[in-house]
Amino acid sequence: MNDPWAGFLISSTAWQGVRHSEAISAVRAAGFGGVEILCKPGHFEHDNSAHVSEAQAALAEWPDAIVTFHAPFHTADLGSADSAIWDEDVRHVAQALRVASTFRAESATLHVRSRGEGMNWASENLPAFRRALDVLVPIAAACRMTLSVENTNRFTSEPEDLLRLIETHPADLVGVCIDTGHAHLAGETILIAGMLAPRAFVMHIHDNHAQARDEHLIPGQGTIPWAELVEALQTHGFAGRCVIEVVTSDPLDKTLGSVKEAILQTGISELVGGENG
Repeated sequence: MNDPWAGFLISSTAWQGVRHSEAISAVRAAGFGGVEILCKPGHFEHDNSAHVSEAQAALAEWPDAIVTFHAPFHTADLGSADSAIWDEDVRHVAQALRVASTFRAESATLHVRSRGEGMNWASENLPAFRRALDVLVPIAAACRMTLSVENTNRFTSEPEDLLRLIETHPADLVGVCIDTGHAHLAGETILIAGMLAPRAFVMHIHDNHAQARDEHLIPGQGTIPWAELVEALQTHGFAGRCVIEVVTSDPLDKTLGSVKEAILQTGISELVGGENG
């Protein structure tokens, strides 16, 4: 029988500052099922050949790893109403998807809006993001990759809004990424997860105290009601990839050990198996 954590992926948020080759090897040795690579300046840059070749080589050594990808959001605003910014950022994300396909990423997570600080949501932003999807969906399909639009605690905090964003695209190509921390900050953890579960390709799993800060804690260290969340996800047919997306100051080996304990203690181990294990 597989270990309870064998169906979970570890996001590279957990090893910022550690070489990708070293970290991916450690995740594999710890018995996890794969990784998610976060595209972030200074951490993994899709236009940095050293970053890309290192990830490619490490994952070539782990041929049965499940791999997902977090597309650029610190450097891209797919909902921008400024046509010049929109053009540049859609090209930026499109190229990132093509790069991610070279290390077998099966789904890429997108943020609706992210670039810059203090952005407002205006009537032009929704159509802009829909146009971005129109461009990116065929590129992702050619890369044999799905797209997962993430709920945030700002622009897509309401699950109905997020589902409307993707409703015109095929359900086998475009779905959602349930972010547990964002749902908790929005104050409707169970409701959001339950509504999004049927369209979820990916879930980002982390904890917080619902106090306006996205803490990215190890599950069980915040106030998310994990037993209720697991029940809601199972009831509504969640079958996506489970990605642990934590940020700690501990060495990676200690973080991975703590994640294993959390998987057992919170009961999220019940989420893997079958289609997503």
